[in-house]
Amino acid sequence: MVKLILVRHCQAQGNLERYFQGKIDSDITQKGREQIGITAEVLSAEPIDVFYTSAKQRARKSTDGINFYHDMPVVTDERLTEIDAGKWEGRYLTDIEKEFPKEYDDWKNNPAVFHAPGGESMSQVYYRVSAALKDIIAANQGKTVCIVSHGCAIKCMMCFLHGWPVDRIAEIALGSNMAINVVKVHDNLTFEIVMENYTDHLSGR
Repeated sequence: MVKLILVRHCQAQGNLERYFQGKIDSDITQKGREQIGITAEVLSAEPIDVFYTSAKQRARKSTDGINFYHDMPVVTDERLTEIDAGKWEGRYLTDIEKEFPKEYDDWKNNPAVFHAPGGESMSQVYYRVSAALKDIIAANQGKTVCIVSHGCAIKCMMCFLHGWPVDRIAEIALGSNMAINVVKVHDNLTFEIVMENYTDHLSGR
């Protein structure tokens, strides 16, 4: 069995200022640092064997904070990065809604068909993160793996881990910053969702 712990990165500048980060390497906020500390304590008792993260500093700093209690290897995998939002990158969400009403409506209400103007489609994200998960699972039999990634990327991962095609991604909630998901991968490659978008540890934060 493989135990997967999927964590969305802490609050970053784009989350605070409400612009679309995508592949922009925005830094974390003071609130984000506090979220990391709280989440690291919650996960301190978990026997984590290895960490996987995207290269973006909001994910890497979240990983390093959790790893403070473990001091285990960290593997950077570019397939775990956020959706390439193309022309949306760095734009405020209010401006995106006005300038790209059709695409913004898809993003909110019909994400399975969403395609960022000049960037990736939801299907592309789904298939690249699913391929990453398959490789991570194959390489870590019998281990507990912590994956720190991004909102849309984890939404796609959880859709895959539910055993669903990308067509059902609207049924997966977008987790907030430092939300925790726990999934057991059994030897017959069936997935057991133990925890999804857990944020009780951040209540009031």
